Amino acid sequence: MTKRSILRNPIHRPTMPSRATPALMRKTLVDALLHLSLSEGASQPSLKVERAAVATAPSRMAAAQTSDPAARAQIAASYSRYLDTYRAIAQASTEEQSLDDVGRAVAFFVAVNLHALHGVDADTHVLIPLERQLRRLTRDASKWDTASTPERQAFFEQIAIAAMLVSGTRASAASQGPQAVSGVRRAARTYLEQTLGLNPDLVTLGPTGMVPREHNTTARLAATAGQRA
Repeated sequence: MTKRSILRNPIHRPTMPSRATPALMRKTLVDALLHLSLSEGASQPSLKVERAAVATAPSRMAAAQTSDPAARAQIAASYSRYLDTYRAIAQASTEEQSLDDVGRAVAFFVAVNLHALHGVDADTHVLIPLERQLRRLTRDASKWDTASTPERQAFFEQIAIAAMLVSGTRASAASQGPQAVSGVRRAARTYLEQTLGLNPDLVTLGPTGMVPREHNTTARLAATAGQRA
């Protein structure tokens, strides 16, 4: 039986009991991967880069969408505002205004996209363990160890812009109907799968960061049953 993983290309697959049910096998695999990610992330340094004097991602991302100069300029301006808004939110409580925290941006990106897909909320306390869980994945996705400073800066900018884009469109889609909501969910899934290689079907958010989705669902059902009893 083929088992899906939280990561599309998993590095580690724990041995499964031969009589385990498919649900138990998936939960065991996801639990092991999340535990491994958290323990490894805690031992790795945070991923920060000096803020670029001039952001390059807005114009590059706009150029990838249209060749029309006027439309490109308008889209780039919107992306620049998204980037400024993210920094105002994420770095309001820090003195490191000259640095961009790439790990925190990826954690916010994952939280926003999982919220769009599963409707789960994440406060600032959840972002701390989530960022640690994602450190190894962030290093791989950004090619951190070989990337130049401008490449690290561009990766941060793209992640921050995409996170704010999903956040903004999700809020407006709710008043536009099911089709718009489905579009945002498809975009969120694509971002997680293509940018980070995450399988969003198997994970959601909990107090400790990412948790297996089956486990989270079971906990909610148990709580509901307890309230009805």
